[in-house]
Amino acid sequence: MTSESVGEWLDEWLKTVALARPRSLVSYRSKAAHMRPALGAIQLTELRSRDVRLALTGLANDGMSPSMLRHVFITLSIALNAAVAERRISTNPCQGMATPRKSYFEARTLTSEQAQRLVEVAWDTRLGPLLTVALSTGMRSGELLALTWADVDLDAGQITVNKSVQWKPDGQHVAGATKTRSGRRAVNVQGRALEALVEQRSRTLEVNSDLVFPAVDGGYWIPQGRFVDQFRALLAAAGCPQIRFHDLRHTAGLFLTRSVGVVVASRMLGHADPSITAKYYGHAAPEDFTAAARAMATVIGGPKAIDHTLGVIGISAAATKPGLRLVLMDDDGSVIARFTQEPEAHVMDTLNSDTFAVTDRPAPRSLGDALQQVQGGDRKGE
Repeated sequence: MTSESVGEWLDEWLKTVALARPRSLVSYRSKAAHMRPALGAIQLTELRSRDVRLALTGLANDGMSPSMLRHVFITLSIALNAAVAERRISTNPCQGMATPRKSYFEARTLTSEQAQRLVEVAWDTRLGPLLTVALSTGMRSGELLALTWADVDLDAGQITVNKSVQWKPDGQHVAGATKTRSGRRAVNVQGRALEALVEQRSRTLEVNSDLVFPAVDGGYWIPQGRFVDQFRALLAAAGCPQIRFHDLRHTAGLFLTRSVGVVVASRMLGHADPSITAKYYGHAAPEDFTAAARAMATVIGGPKAIDHTLGVIGISAAATKPGLRLVLMDDDGSVIARFTQEPEAHVMDTLNSDTFAVTDRPAPRSLGDALQQVQGGDRKGE
């Protein structure tokens, strides 16, 4: 057993983290710092569960949020597990303790109108293209700032996400693997996002860097300090709430989940599992309750009260019939129309004739065409 203090062990453990998990170092270091005042001077072998509990109580009384309290406790427990593995102590004092409860997560996001205003206000600024692509794709800041022009196909309107910046305290930032394996993905961009990339390409020709969003010196742009000040100024100018840059990802995630569903949104956001997407963005908005009420009204009988302005919510490419190319569904899960594989073919059938009657129209070549066909079809009962 050892005679070192908790603070000395934390220092030694963080050096190991720096080598094995450099991306986690900054986070672990900040969490460990909260435990040093109360626990740092205690001998590692003398640390008891009661000491940890009193330290957490003190942090809570000082106003620390439940989520941060939980992160601090987990970080300390990880460090003490490492001490057990190296036989510095026999047991982890955190073992058996109740983990502080995690507060309910609800992302701070912009409305569609606020997002549009922010893009307009920021368009001609240095942050403009970055904010536009962030809002359009939901990419993480590390993924955006690690992008090189080799990852961007302007002709196809596609971004290949295959790396992320790993921020290091010494400033020697490097591009490493994405946060998860599913973080490696292709993201399509259209409209203003594609315009922003074209504009950014012309701007970066003057900078000696392969990065899409480089710092002034051509290196990795760090999302802190002046970056944050400029971002907050743009939010104020656009009349938007003071959110974090990462909340642009949450804004995109919420819009994606509402428009294309959890599974597709999960793939575009690079989540390891759709359950993560559902956890963050699955909370119901008022319009979701309205859709649920319509669905339940259909279950118990009576005429459908379909709001046609909501458009198509779900898309399924499952070939439930030979040659089937696309299935369009309303927000209550009912099938609106099915289209055949061949571009020259016509709509095969419509299952819910009381909702839509789309006949004698060419099969769509894209989702946009499909939406236009369905929304432009004759509706019965009107």
